[in-house]
Amino acid sequence: MANRDIKDLANHSESLFFDTRDMERRQDSSSEKDDYGTLRVPGDWRFSAMSSAWSWMGLSTAIAYPLTGALLTLAFGAFSVMIGFLISMVLVGFGVYYTSLKSANEGIGKDLMSRSTYGYFGSVLNTLFVGIYLVILFSLETSVIAGSLAEYLPSVPYWLVALLIIAVFIPLGIYGMVWIAKLQTVTFFLYVIGIALVFMGLFSGWSELTNAAFAGEWWKLNPNNVPASWMTIIGATGAWMGAFGFMNIFASTDITRMTRRSERKKIAVLQVVINSVINSFLIGAMGIFFLASSNGVNPDPGVTFVWVLGPLGLLLVFVTQLRGNVMNMYLGTLAFDNVLAQITKKSYMRSWLLIPFVLLGFIMVVSSFLQYFSTIATFAGVVFASWVGSTFGESLLVRPLYKIPNWSEFRRAYLPNINWIGFTSLIIPIIIGMMATMGVWGDVLRATSVFVSLLLAFIFPVTLAAVLGKEKTIQQYFKRIPEVPMVETETMTCFVTGETEHKSDFVLCPFHGDNWISSTACATETKCNKMCQFKSAQNTIPIDQSI
Repeated sequence: MANRDIKDLANHSESLFFDTRDMERRQDSSSEKDDYGTLRVPGDWRFSAMSSAWSWMGLSTAIAYPLTGALLTLAFGAFSVMIGFLISMVLVGFGVYYTSLKSANEGIGKDLMSRSTYGYFGSVLNTLFVGIYLVILFSLETSVIAGSLAEYLPSVPYWLVALLIIAVFIPLGIYGMVWIAKLQTVTFFLYVIGIALVFMGLFSGWSELTNAAFAGEWWKLNPNNVPASWMTIIGATGAWMGAFGFMNIFASTDITRMTRRSERKKIAVLQVVINSVINSFLIGAMGIFFLASSNGVNPDPGVTFVWVLGPLGLLLVFVTQLRGNVMNMYLGTLAFDNVLAQITKKSYMRSWLLIPFVLLGFIMVVSSFLQYFSTIATFAGVVFASWVGSTFGESLLVRPLYKIPNWSEFRRAYLPNINWIGFTSLIIPIIIGMMATMGVWGDVLRATSVFVSLLLAFIFPVTLAAVLGKEKTIQQYFKRIPEVPMVETETMTCFVTGETEHKSDFVLCPFHGDNWISSTACATETKCNKMCQFKSAQNTIPIDQSI
C-alpha cells in the first residue's frame, strides 16, 4: 500500500466517498430502508435541523435526568453536583458539536462511525454495549410508569401492569424518524403544560408533602452532610457523564445523521444547546429542586408529580416516559440491527428487533436487576468514556498525523476485521478504569476512574500508531484503498440486490466478476472470504487516477 495513495485519497472530493447532495426530502420516504440503519442516509432523505433537534428533545423530558440529579445530591451534596453539571456542559458541548458536524456531513450514526475506528467486527463490542444499555434505560423508564400506575391499581399484579405498558410502546416503536418527529411535537406541549402545573402547585402549596417553601437555597442542599471537596466534585461529574453525557455524545448522531448537510452547523449548535445546556444542567438542576421541595426526602420526580397533581401527575409521568422511551427503543434497535448484520451477514429490518428488545426490557423490570442500576451506570461510565476518548484520540491525533482521511469508511470490502489502534485503545482503558472503580488502587483513582479511562483512551491511539509505524498504522484503517466507479450518474443499481444507492456506497468485487456491488450485498456475501482484500480486482481505476 503506497503512502502516496493515502495522501491522494485524503485530498480528493468528499463526494466520491459519501453523498454530498443537498436535496428535497422525498415525500414517500416515511418507511423506506427503515431509516437507513446500516447505510449512509442519502441526500434525498434528510430532514431540517429543527426537525432533527425536535426529535432528540424527547430524551430531555425523561425522568431519569432529574432523578439522577437528585440521587447524586444525596451522595455528593448539591454544591458538588452543580459544579459537576458545569464541567459536564463543557465536555458534552465540545463532544456533541464535533460528532454532530461529522454525522450530518456524512449521513452516518454512531454504529457506522465505530467501524472506521475499531474495524468492521471490532465495532460490534461497543455497539452491542450501547444497545444493552439502552434496553436498561428503557426498562428503568418503564419501571417508573409501572410504579406510579401500581399505586392507583394495587389489586393488579405489578408484572401485568409492566406488560401492559410495554405493549403500548411496541406499535410506537415500529416507525422511524417521520413518526418520532410527529410524536415529539404532540407530546411536547402536554409536557410543557404538565411541568408548568407542577411548578405552579409547588409554589402555591397544593401538596403538604412537597412545597417550594421547603426548597430555600436548594443549590446548597446536602441531606447527608457530605463535605464538599475536589473528590466529590469529580465523583459527581464522573457519575453524571457516565450515566448520560458520554453516551449522548455519540447516541445523538443517530438523529443528526438525518439532517441536511447545508444545515450541519445549525444542528451542531442546536445539539449543544440541548445536550449541554438543557440536559447536562437545567434538567439535572430541576431534579435537585424537586428533592429540596420534599425537604430532601423524595428523589423521584414521578412521585413529586403525583403528590402535586394527583391523577394528572400520573398522566405527566406517562407523557415524559413515552417521549424518552420511544427514543430508547429507536436508538437501541438501530444498534442491535448493526450488530446482527455484522455477525450474521444478513440484512434485517430494525422494526423486527422490537419484540426481543422489549422482552429483555420486561425481564429487567420485573426482576431485581434495576436495583443495581447505580453500579451498572458507574461501569457504563468507564466504557463510554473509553469509547469517547479512543474515538477522539484517533480522529484528532492519528488521522492528521498520518494523512488518513477524516471521513469514516464503513464498507466491509475496505476495512480490516479489527483496527488494533482503536480497539486496543478502547479495551485497555476499560479494564484499567473498571479496576480503579472497584477500588484496586485506592479512593483517589476510584473517584477519578471515569476520567482516567477518558485520558488513557485519548492518548493510546497516537502512542500505538507511533509504535506500529506509518505503513502498519495506515493498514489499520484500510485493508485496501477504496475505489470509485467511473460513472457520471450520482446513483447506481446493484445487480445483486436490485437496490439503487449513491455511487459512493458501491465496492468493486472480484468475487462477482469485477462488478460494482452495494455495501449491503458485500456485507451479506458469505462465500467470498473477503478475497478482494488479497486479490487485486481487474479493470480497477486507482483512486489517485480517478479525477
